[in-house]
Amino acid sequence: MSSAFSIQPCTPADLPVLTDIWRDSFANDPFLLARWPESQVDPAALYAHVKNAFSKYLETPHTKYWKAVDTSTGAIAGWTHWGMPHTPTEEEKEKERLEKEKEQREKEEGKSKFPAGSNIEICEWKSAGWERMREKWYRKEDMYLVYFLTVSPSYQRRGIGNLLLSHGLAWADAAGQKTYLEATVAGRPLYEKLGFKGVDVMERDLGGELGIGRNWTMIREPVAKDP
Repeated sequence: MSSAFSIQPCTPADLPVLTDIWRDSFANDPFLLARWPESQVDPAALYAHVKNAFSKYLETPHTKYWKAVDTSTGAIAGWTHWGMPHTPTEEEKEKERLEKEKEQREKEEGKSKFPAGSNIEICEWKSAGWERMREKWYRKEDMYLVYFLTVSPSYQRRGIGNLLLSHGLAWADAAGQKTYLEATVAGRPLYEKLGFKGVDVMERDLGGELGIGRNWTMIREPVAKDP
């Protein structure tokens, strides 16, 4: 299977397709539906919001974007975004501090960073949950971080997720360092298959048909290669 797909770095020109794949693969995710109800949020506004976020991530230092490309068609089958271990510089720490202050100031002024119609309470709860989990379990100085792993529905169950994840894990194993991620219900089985262990869970009742939403904090120990 792997010979039919190649792993390549993502580029800014890929952003529309990356956003399409994210939208299609997370269409039924409970947390997404709770944060951005289809009856309240303009799909075009949500698309622009997410695409803009991915654009910023693509320019973030110490991160890698990889895509799995179908060698027979050139189509992007899936992609992943990783944070690489690093020690933040004083300049980076100051930039992060200023961004948080700006975000807090805009929040106090009633300005929202989310699209109109968003369930702000759940959006902020989810963001705070991610931050809390990472403060507790993730060390950016010596751990890898999987921000995203998403596969186009038309390419699912063909080993693309495994291929993309294994590509990043090879870096972690070579460095002898742990890997951290937050798993959805859909992604958890793959992560467990590749050695991730659940260490914490973030959950809440989303109401109605959405039920209980859960994300698991998972960590994988590096696997030593045979001598």
